Amino acid sequence: MEPICVIKDIYKILYQFEKTFSESNDMTINEAMILCCLKDGEAKTAGAISEYIGLSNSRISKVITSVENKHLIQRLINPNDKRQMLFSLTKEGKQQIEFMKQKELGFEEFFRELSKCIKGE
Repeated sequence: MEPICVIKDIYKILYQFEKTFSESNDMTINEAMILCCLKDGEAKTAGAISEYIGLSNSRISKVITSVENKHLIQRLINPNDKRQMLFSLTKEGKQQIEFMKQKELGFEEFFRELSKCIKGE
């Protein structure tokens, strides 16, 4: 039963990190991961983004729409297949990535808490 309790504690630590991250960055972890997925400058399909992030197709659609509504990504028609949409960063999205690279995101504390939890401290 002890491993189940550790997993519960890990979820609590992750939940708190996500809440703090969202409040201080005005975006969720999943939204930030979309920016990370597109940071190489290459436009990607929703399926490729979904695979990168590890979300279901129905969930990725909602997250993409949210990031798109924040004007951080844009939707383009694939010139090779007009039925397919591609997504890429906007100028604002690129600026957001640069801003977040310079910002303290709290990962050190997050990893410290996870480590203590896993070690049973």
